[in-house]
Amino acid sequence: MERQAVIVNNHIAFAWKRAMRDDCPPNDPEVWASLQAALFAAIVVQRILHPGKVRKYPQHQSQRKSQEFAQCRGERLRNLLGQAADASVLQLTKNVRDPFEHVDERLDQIMVSDPISLSDWYISTGKALVTPRLMTESSKPKGYGLRVFFPAGGVLYFGSDVLDLYELDVSMLELRAAIDAAREKVRTKISGRSMFGGSVVVDLLTAEGIQKRVESWLMEREGRGHDVGVRVGVQSETGE
Repeated sequence: MERQAVIVNNHIAFAWKRAMRDDCPPNDPEVWASLQAALFAAIVVQRILHPGKVRKYPQHQSQRKSQEFAQCRGERLRNLLGQAADASVLQLTKNVRDPFEHVDERLDQIMVSDPISLSDWYISTGKALVTPRLMTESSKPKGYGLRVFFPAGGVLYFGSDVLDLYELDVSMLELRAAIDAAREKVRTKISGRSMFGGSVVVDLLTAEGIQKRVESWLMEREGRGHDVGVRVGVQSETGE
């Protein structure tokens, strides 16, 4: 969970710094790749600390038992980390989880006979394209496009759902501090030399298999005009 929080912080910072540059294009893929990575990691944290509906686990006889197990796990972790069930770190991504995970459904909903203007994957300087019929009487838009990032404001829009990235970033920093404190509490309860039990080291692939896979993949990319600029060769026994 700590690693997921680190991913959130690092990717929010990267996306913000890159999007704030004057030469950053409005649909920069690296900015959006980082935002998606941050959101996915934040959702993982939320599910660990406050699980939703889970499937039946192999060790349980029913889904109900698995659900009870998951709820107990979340509660124990929240208590250990001093996080209330309504803590901001758990609530911030709640509104955007559905549009983030089901963007295909959002696209289907706007593909109607009456065309509307659409801005998607757009890095905004404070303005956004909206459809006139979605405007309220006070002339304020209900939505800001399918997915719009306003870096200076520190907000990410999914239609009318808004995520405060500044608050999400700070909440993850606070969670990391809570994890550090909790680690010291449980350290004295861990016994033995191996924290994760016994293990057996195995080779995931043979050296020949690795070489074939790498070469095949690189050739496929190069043939499609997307060479990664790397050549991989099999090391000799001398390491040359």
